[in-house]
Amino acid sequence: MAFDNNFIDELKTRVNIVDVVGREVSLKKVGSSYKGLCPFHSEKTPSFNVNEERQFYHCFGCGEKGDVIHFVERYYNLSFVESVEKLCEDYGIRMPEQKRGHRTDYNKYYEINRKAARFFFRKLTEGPNPGYTYLRKRGLKDNTIQKFGLGYAPDSWNALMNHLEKEGVTTQDMLKLGLIQQGRKGYYDKFRNRVIFPIINTAGKVIGFGGRALGDVQPKYLNSSESDIFLKKNNLYALNITKKDISSEDQVLMVEGYMDVISLYQNGIHNVTASLGTALTENQGRLISRYTKNVVLSYDADNAGINAAMRGIDIIRKAECDVRILQINDGKDPDEFVRKNGKEAFLELIRNAVPATDFRLSVLRRGFDFQSDNQVLEYIRRCVPVLEQLSPVEQDIYIRKLSEEFGISEYAIAGEIRADSGKQAARAPQYRNRRERSQGSSTEVRMDCTFLVLAMANRYYVKRMEADGVRFRTAVGSRIFQAVKNLAGEEYPPGVMGVDVQRVYNALDPEDEVLLRNAVKNIRLGPDDEIFYNECLASYQMIYFRERRAELQNELATAQKMGNEEDMTRIAKELMELDAQMQSRKMRGN
Repeated sequence: MAFDNNFIDELKTRVNIVDVVGREVSLKKVGSSYKGLCPFHSEKTPSFNVNEERQFYHCFGCGEKGDVIHFVERYYNLSFVESVEKLCEDYGIRMPEQKRGHRTDYNKYYEINRKAARFFFRKLTEGPNPGYTYLRKRGLKDNTIQKFGLGYAPDSWNALMNHLEKEGVTTQDMLKLGLIQQGRKGYYDKFRNRVIFPIINTAGKVIGFGGRALGDVQPKYLNSSESDIFLKKNNLYALNITKKDISSEDQVLMVEGYMDVISLYQNGIHNVTASLGTALTENQGRLISRYTKNVVLSYDADNAGINAAMRGIDIIRKAECDVRILQINDGKDPDEFVRKNGKEAFLELIRNAVPATDFRLSVLRRGFDFQSDNQVLEYIRRCVPVLEQLSPVEQDIYIRKLSEEFGISEYAIAGEIRADSGKQAARAPQYRNRRERSQGSSTEVRMDCTFLVLAMANRYYVKRMEADGVRFRTAVGSRIFQAVKNLAGEEYPPGVMGVDVQRVYNALDPEDEVLLRNAVKNIRLGPDDEIFYNECLASYQMIYFRERRAELQNELATAQKMGNEEDMTRIAKELMELDAQMQSRKMRGN
């Protein structure tokens, strides 16, 4: 949906950003601005500023910034349209009519789901029923049931459908929201004889439902189908209730099931949430990273739970969070454990949660007989891909641990890592670094930015860099280049060589924008673009050559130590070829 610019300007005039932000962030007046702790990253000293005069916020800690609509988008995980709708609803502002086409009425869908949630809640609480009996047997108290808005779907084919029809809801809308289904004999309720768990987003809207079967019906858990207002990958269960506790504790416990969340919450552990019956997604990882950078994953100890934890580690790390793993080894899930052993015992489990790398290495240990030297060697080789993903400091710690445990020198283990990295580099595109880095040295960042400034000034070099096998050495360089590449592919008037730098800035996250602005300010291109590009490419290639030569020398030392003549011959040959390329490059440079 497209809004008229005049309406957006009017909305931002009528809504005070200090009031909107102040609902979620404790603000203190300091001079002409307001300050508070940033809701988008963990901090102890306030760096989050709200300027009432400019109606703009800016965090000097993490770089997050924007107007009141952008704040609502980021804080509540809403789209632009949903953010505008929320502000209009909260402040009694009438939405404009769609100028053309049909506008999806999300509020209508939210209201239908709210009516369904109230129906389920009444069926659970107004008289004897299997759902209430089940929840009481699971140890839930009435105030907990009310807190989470739990409900019961009667064992009836059309109880909900009949109720909503009386409320004026159309069959088509019920189908769209996944509340009913169509069979050969007509329409019927999707949820029947199930305990109902309303799924509510961080803006407080009912977006879907989860249902737990009572009896032997399959599937045991059933979720609403995805709709205009419900995308499982973008939401987490109970985050609307627990987000403030997660922020204040600066830690989140992520579990598998609805009942795990509710039982832990009832027992005093409030910084908890769960995915919605699916593997953890990148969007969910980014969502939780708003509230804390410290994540504890608690999944079942069976194979499915272990695999889920392994996937979850990668997702959480992509969101730039620290992740630890909690496992309950007696086969119980968090709900069973906390009901039997209490809050303090579970908090002790959280405190003893192991770092993600320890967990991964412990999983790899399974099935090995460490009385055999060959088995030890195979285990070390299995560990190499895990160790390669670590920072140099972390890598050093775990190399030392393995060395002490198995009596293998740190040099030999490091050699295995370097050898594997060399194989990956050989398989990867030319000049590709052995692993992506979200950060880089100042030299790497400056080199990437030099290429980027040239590409923005002259679009020809976007394709030229790709043809020459240039791979940006930092993740931020790759992200910016993609934005430049997208704009470079558009049509431009004759004579326009570069891209619109401001449009590049607009396409970037705040942190990337700051880095690029500094590069544009500090990097000066030469008088001849081609000469400048070739000089940059030569420097880039020489760095690659030096890195690869160091790797090969380490591989050769390892091969000599292990007496592997075949590897020694192969590595020595590659070193000679690389030296010849380096010498040729130096001669061309002279």
